[in-house]
Amino acid sequence: MKAEISRPGDEFSQQKRKRSYDKENSNSSMKCSKWSLGGDVGTDPPLLADMGLSILQDEEEMTGPTPTPPATEVNTSNPPPAPKVLQQSNQNVVGHGSFLPDDLVNEEEFFVYKRRRLDAISGDDKFNRMSDELILAVFRWLPKFMLARCAQVCRRWKRLAFDESLWRRLDLGGKTLNPGVVGRVILRGSCILRLAKAEVDGPIFSPQLQYLPSLPPIRSKLQYLDLSMAAIEPPALEELLSVCFDLKKLSLEHCTINQTICSHIANNPNLDTLNMAMCYGLNHSSILYILTNCKKLVSLNLAWTGLSNEDLRIICRRFPKSLERLNISGCRNTLSDTHVRLLAEQSPGLVELDVSDCTQLTAASVSTIISELRHTEYLAFSRCYTIQPDAYLELKSMPHLLYLDLYGILNESALSTLRQSLPHIQINKYLFSSVARPTVGIRRTSVWGLRVRD
Repeated sequence: MKAEISRPGDEFSQQKRKRSYDKENSNSSMKCSKWSLGGDVGTDPPLLADMGLSILQDEEEMTGPTPTPPATEVNTSNPPPAPKVLQQSNQNVVGHGSFLPDDLVNEEEFFVYKRRRLDAISGDDKFNRMSDELILAVFRWLPKFMLARCAQVCRRWKRLAFDESLWRRLDLGGKTLNPGVVGRVILRGSCILRLAKAEVDGPIFSPQLQYLPSLPPIRSKLQYLDLSMAAIEPPALEELLSVCFDLKKLSLEHCTINQTICSHIANNPNLDTLNMAMCYGLNHSSILYILTNCKKLVSLNLAWTGLSNEDLRIICRRFPKSLERLNISGCRNTLSDTHVRLLAEQSPGLVELDVSDCTQLTAASVSTIISELRHTEYLAFSRCYTIQPDAYLELKSMPHLLYLDLYGILNESALSTLRQSLPHIQINKYLFSSVARPTVGIRRTSVWGLRVRD
């Protein structure tokens, strides 16, 4: 082989030529001295590069030139020993970590096997082993704000956290609700919703919904809705009631009402309880929408609504036959004996009647109630100053009467005399009327006897 002449001082080139010289001598040796990594026998893969010598070469370039080692003769008859990485003392690696003796392994088929790295598992997710029913049973114990946080974990938790069974009852009383919050609650399938003393900002539904033309018409599943003393504007109330068609009990106490809102209320034929005490903007035309279409109305509260004499005359003629509880108190100068006679003839099945603070009533109204309302159990004549105390003694002819409220009329001696004359009647037991009201007494976690908090 022709010797190559190197220039003095070019140490790096000399080392490179020496490695090339060693490689050529290795190729000219016996075939048994060849090493392969699973490829063809006649090809020599860059083993030295795989052994990390390229890294050493880079380190040499970074550290600078090193002194030239003394030249040594290369014996072509004896091939250089194999790298230590490929040397096997007593065992050879074959396959997945199995070991065989040297005489059973062919050197030409020898290969280096890289064991697969297992993914590190930081922890075991117990929820992945649980069914949806089990996870829902766990989520049922969480408050609503925690469910909203769980919905941000993953897609499965979001689907389960927004399941309809977890949002059937919801209490947002006294809260300040931003636009779109009530709409999201309705879309989750709530059936019992308490918004008493809440501040509801419009719009009810998110404005993004109007850009979805393929979205079907929204129909809420609300059956019990409490908006007593809620701060809500009429446009937002119209939007909320426009999607309600299955309401059974509704409370709008101290809310502003218009004719459109009453027309939406009339779209609930199964409505049996309606509380409109102290509502503003109420008149006979708006009330007639409700009385005409809601034939199953059982309990109605129209106290302190400022109805005129003409409004009362029209309304008393249109009360449904199914009406059992009526509160029409607060009509100080408008409700008369004629109106009492009309409503007694129209709804003879009244069980509870409250006509407190109606100063135009006389003893004739008491006689009409005794003759027409034979099934009445509760009567309230509080602060009806024009009715003579002797007229109440006639109430002993009503066998079903159990309670009688006469606050602000009789003194203690007169009350004791009346209690002796009416021993089967409890007098002045209830200070406030409970007709159609969702919450009575100190029970703040329920509406109409139904829980709103899980």
